Amino acid sequence: MSISLDNTTRSYELFKRAQEVVAGGVTSIVRGPSAGWLPYPPVIQRGDGSHLYDVDENEYIDYVMGHGPLILGHRPKNVTQAVAQAILDYGNMFALPYEMERVVAEKIRDRFPSMELLKFNNSGSEATHCAVRMARALTGRNKIIKFEGQYHGWTDAVEYSYQPALKDLGPRTAPRTIPAAAGTPMEFAQFVLTQPWNDADLLRKTLRDHRHEIAAIITEPIMANSGVIPPAPGYLKFLREITREYDILLIFDEVITGLRAARGGAQELYDVKPDITVLAKALGAGFPVAAYGGSRAVMDAVARDEILHAGTYNANVVAMAATNATLDELDKPGTYENLERLSAKLAHGIQEIFARANIPVQAQRVGSFFQTYFSPKPIREYRDAAQYADVQKFRRFQQLLRARGVLLYPNPLGRWFLSTAHTNADIEATLNAVEDAAQDL
Repeated sequence: MSISLDNTTRSYELFKRAQEVVAGGVTSIVRGPSAGWLPYPPVIQRGDGSHLYDVDENEYIDYVMGHGPLILGHRPKNVTQAVAQAILDYGNMFALPYEMERVVAEKIRDRFPSMELLKFNNSGSEATHCAVRMARALTGRNKIIKFEGQYHGWTDAVEYSYQPALKDLGPRTAPRTIPAAAGTPMEFAQFVLTQPWNDADLLRKTLRDHRHEIAAIITEPIMANSGVIPPAPGYLKFLREITREYDILLIFDEVITGLRAARGGAQELYDVKPDITVLAKALGAGFPVAAYGGSRAVMDAVARDEILHAGTYNANVVAMAATNATLDELDKPGTYENLERLSAKLAHGIQEIFARANIPVQAQRVGSFFQTYFSPKPIREYRDAAQYADVQKFRRFQQLLRARGVLLYPNPLGRWFLSTAHTNADIEATLNAVEDAAQDL
């Protein structure tokens, strides 16, 4: 199998036409050539299970999976039917409460006991913004600590030092806080202190120096926006202890990890309860939905409407029906065990193939997501990834796989995502494609 990437394809034609009316031809930065989709992105016709089909009738085994939401694959039957039936039975939104909202909240609380009370949003960016605002309101302090290479949404509150150039980061012991988007006033950056991930000693010093200024530490409990970088042993427990010691809040951004690291997210996997949890992506299996929550003590001010939480589309029927059905699907016996088995088989298989080819690769995995870094050493923080991950080799690898019908995100700091729809046959076909690509590399 060989898929053409020249300018005679219908994908090329439609992408060029889209640029005449859609700015850049795509409506998210991760979908276009600047993200690595070279020479142009495939224009998709449909998705089915673990496979995508483009307008040129090419078929791909999909490991982009919507960048994480599609934990049940494309068009999961039970979720799709539940959403359609809910619209027929109820409508699509009311701007008033209804019972399914409570039912879904109870199911989330069952998985995440730290979320005794919660609120719904429509995207992870909204929910992290709400979480940070709440932390500032509760503590009366304005500054937060975040980690280099982590992404918590596109708002001016949190989008800093996300995959900047290595030369711009500043000294490791005194990192710069760099706005990640043009148009963000530098004055806003004064409210964000940036730290390297997995460095307990430096973080302790920073907290000592700024102890009366910090409202919260916000972190991905497993770094999943600069590839996949797990916490060092004991690091999350250290974060829990030191935030209590300094009387600041700990926010876990489990937008990616929430239903993928384990049934109850990274906080279940590592046995660490944050003060505030943010969920999104896989929560709705592809339908837009997000949530944030915490203990009753933390959420009480929101419950009393002392901290603003609003949104016309929050907890709409489509979002709640999708989440309700998704959680039921994921609770079917054997679901997580099968995801773990397939993910481990693929990641380990890729590692072995490149070892035989004498090409240094680090396949770093947690649960149903992983990344393959073309690096001679394990990646422990963003600076490692920026220094050692071979961008050109990874993009060549991605193109070789794409030509062989295997689709993954072309950024070397992206991830492979699996779903319950992936099969043993998908894994075997993917490993065969990787074997061929490794020989070409």
